[in-house]
Amino acid sequence: MDEPGYNVLHASGGVAYGTLDLPQAELRHLLDAPDVLLWRNLHRPVKIARNSVMVEAELPLLNGERHVAYKQYRPRNCWKSLLGLFRRSRAQAAWHLGCRLLACGIPTPRPLAMCRPRGPWLHQTSYLATAWIEAAENLHLYGWRLAARPSGQRLRSAARCAESLGRLVGRMHALQIAHRDLKGANLLVAERGDGVATYLIDLDGVRFCRHLSSSRRAANLARLAAGIVAHPWVTRTLCRRFLRAYLEQLPPGAVAWKALWRDVAARGRRIVQRKRRSGEQVL
Repeated sequence: MDEPGYNVLHASGGVAYGTLDLPQAELRHLLDAPDVLLWRNLHRPVKIARNSVMVEAELPLLNGERHVAYKQYRPRNCWKSLLGLFRRSRAQAAWHLGCRLLACGIPTPRPLAMCRPRGPWLHQTSYLATAWIEAAENLHLYGWRLAARPSGQRLRSAARCAESLGRLVGRMHALQIAHRDLKGANLLVAERGDGVATYLIDLDGVRFCRHLSSSRRAANLARLAAGIVAHPWVTRTLCRRFLRAYLEQLPPGAVAWKALWRDVAARGRRIVQRKRRSGEQVL
């Protein structure tokens, strides 16, 4: 038992984790042939990059099939492959971080299965299946979709999103949790009735700190703030709504908000300038 409520399977072919509602036979099948679920669903891509591939898929659980996001992690380079022999794989790290975030009340997709098959040291791949968040899209896609709505409707939805996002990031920082790549692509947004729910994804940049410094806090927020450039319709009022919701999650007086606001704005401008100089799109 590696995490409370989860099973661990050790075999000659590697190691796998699974929730209690995932049949042991299915967990063993994933470990023996982890690419099968990926190749069967390549026509349903979510992300295709040099270091990872993610698809939509279905995973058989005891109470029926579950819609999941299934991700293959590849080593970034030979050095990372070598290091991977002596530490957790990226999928293992994401599994543990996801479980820990959920235990802290931070919304993130629930990990359902993880497998790390043994293979040649230059080809250390690992796999992670997480619960699919229905009717969700990343923050940038949501913002571009909002831009097409009538002004009043757009601003009402954006205000709810800003408040939900502020609560999410504020709770993270209140618990001394940092995310060095806190950008729109790593945040999911889902409209739920009259409200908006936000979720943290892509946990590679998540760190649990003993003490979250003001500099690290500002750096997290600046990365998020820089992405506003892609949405010129976002107003200062919406940013203030985010800030108010963020501060409500922290102990009173824990942050000098005016100094934080100025620091985040300055850092955000530098991020935008650096990306534009290098010819990158600011997202």
